[in-house]
This record gives sequence, structure tokens and C-alpha cells, in this order.
Amino acid sequence: MNIYINIAKRFLSSGNNTGKFTSIISIVGICIGSFALVISISVLNGFENKLDEKISNFDGHLKISGLNQDYDLTKFRTIKLITDMSFSLDRKGIIKSNTSEALITFKQLDFDKLKSFYNIPFVGDISDDNKIFIGNDIASRLGLSIGDEVVISSPLDQNSIFGFPSTVKTYISAIFFSKILDYDNKYILISNRLGNKVFYNNSNLPSLDVKISDVSKIEVVKAKVANTIDKGNKIHSWKERNTVLVSAIEMEKLGSIIVLSLIIVVSSFSVISTISLITMKKIKDIGVLRLLGMELFNVKKIIIIQTIIIGLKGLLLGLFFGVSFVLLQNNYELISLPSEIYAMEVLPMDIAFEDILLVLIINILFIITAGFISAKKFLRTDPLETLKWVK
Repeated sequence: MNIYINIAKRFLSSGNNTGKFTSIISIVGICIGSFALVISISVLNGFENKLDEKISNFDGHLKISGLNQDYDLTKFRTIKLITDMSFSLDRKGIIKSNTSEALITFKQLDFDKLKSFYNIPFVGDISDDNKIFIGNDIASRLGLSIGDEVVISSPLDQNSIFGFPSTVKTYISAIFFSKILDYDNKYILISNRLGNKVFYNNSNLPSLDVKISDVSKIEVVKAKVANTIDKGNKIHSWKERNTVLVSAIEMEKLGSIIVLSLIIVVSSFSVISTISLITMKKIKDIGVLRLLGMELFNVKKIIIIQTIIIGLKGLLLGLFFGVSFVLLQNNYELISLPSEIYAMEVLPMDIAFEDILLVLIINILFIITAGFISAKKFLRTDPLETLKWVK
């Protein structure tokens, strides 16, 4: 095999200026395609991971429904990857100010967990659990600010025989800025003490929000938890609760890979032209090799090796520049984002070994295909037959 590699290298290095120029163009094209793939995948991964982080800070990585607050959590604590747990209850309700009102979702939880479990950015004071914790968009929509008096009520809960809904007068103690989907325009956080004053109908059991230490093992943890709970209880990850969003991210990632792979396809055609030009210039040498007994299969092997050499140069350069840029962005935050639009201040990037392997497979597939096309195109006529026409 080494002899064929050496011959392929000699053919590539001894080409004329035109062959070398087209070879460089092919390498640059594959390099750009590989670089673009790495950057695109890493950015989409970064946004997905940031979304995972923010949603888990609001709802946990896993949500177990149908558990009573008196449920024994000891069995969950024996699962190594689980780091923290907290009960919460989501209920529809109404918030009223002096001038307006809105239908919102109350998230009833333990206020002692607001900093340790529910790591949500906010302004204000959350030490008083008789006051509420309101989303920024709701506050803007209703013209509310910290310290304003509001009335919260639950139409599903009646506290008298006349059917009047339960209402409680309270104050806004803090405003949060989660920047997660429509959460800031949807949720109001209330304490268990305040929730017990508003909610009389206990038909809805609270959910147990669960955080884990390694997000990549979320399915493993989910399976272990599922084995410890009753069949009537349900467990969902944040991705399963937001299937539309996750599907959109996956489709965007797939679309980016397909579109950016077209750069590599175009570069592969350039490789085919380069190899055809070089082999035509070396037709005499190939004919001599055939005269010395080299089979057509081995000539085909030399042509494919030439293609692989050109392709690998571009591929390795693209991976090097792509991974290096991801590392630089993560360490030095070269690209910033407008915080008023995005839920983060810098462009998130994350690249995994599986992503690099995917880029390798895509490139190698196109490169080898280009090699076979080049060899088939050139070997339609046996070089030994064409030798007698070469002066």
C-alpha cells in the first residue's frame, strides 16, 4: 500500500502550476465547508444547551407529576446523578391591578428554593413569601413595578356557596427576567403559603422538579426514576414538554448540515477536475506503470489516494480552524449578542466528539465518491493503450 501512496504523492507534487493551483482551490473549498459545518453545529448546540440550562433553572431537568407533597423522596436521593428536588404546582389564574388584568399561570413553590434550585435572574427582594414574584413581560404589559399592589385570584377555586372565586390582595416583591420562550409573559411565582390562600381545589397534585448533574445522562436518570414510581405517575424531561421547540431545533440543525454540505459537494467537483488534470498530465507515467505490470485496479487505487490526500488536507484544516474558533469564542467571548433580543450576552458554542465525527463522515463520503468518479472517468480507456499515442 505504501508504494501506491508514494506514487500518488509524487504525482501531486510534480504537477504543473495549473494542477497545483486547482489543487489549492479544492483544498480551500473543502476547508471552508468543514469550517462552516463545525461552526454551524457548534452554534446550534450552544443555543440548545443554553436553553436546556435556562429551562432547567425554571422547571428542573425532569418533572414527575402526580406526587403528593408528603411523598417519601428517599428513594430518589439514592440515584447518584440527582442533585436537587423541589415540589411545584402550576395553576391558571388572574392578576388584577387598578387599571388592567391578565390571565396568567401561577407557579406555586417553596420560596426557600428560589436561589438554590430555581436560579432565575431577578431584581427586588424575595424574602417575604406573602408577596409575589412576577415576570418582566407581564409587569410591562400591565404597567406594574416592584411594590405595586395587585389582586390575584383563581376562577377554578370558590371559597363560598355563592361561587365567588378565591381572591387575595398582595404586593409585587420582585420581577424576574428568565428570557425563556414566553415564560416572562406567562408565569407568576407564589409561595406555598400564599398559594394555600388562593387554591382551595386540590384536584391537581403538585409536580416534583428534579435537577441532575449530567444532562447527557438524562434518559438514564429518567429510566431509574421510572422504576421507582407508580405506574400512575408520569415523568417528562424538558425536551418532552417542549417537543415543538426541540423538533424545530433539530430540523434547523439538519437543514444547516444539508445546506453547508453543498459547499463540500461543489469542492468535490473541483477535486475531480484537479485529479483529472493531474492524471492526464501523468498519462505517460501511468502507461509505463501499466507496461511494467501494474493492474488497472491499482491505477484506480492511486487516483483515489490522490483524491483522499487533497480532501484530507482541506478537511483537517477546516476542523482545526473550526474547533480553534469554538475554543477562542468560549474562552475570550469574541462575538457578543444584543441582550435585549437574545437570552444570552455572548454567542454560545459547543462542539462534541460526535459532531466532529459527523463532519468527518460527511467529508470522507464526498471525497471518496469524488475519487471513484475521477478514477472511473479516467480509466474508460486503458492508459497502456494510450501510451502509444503519447510522444
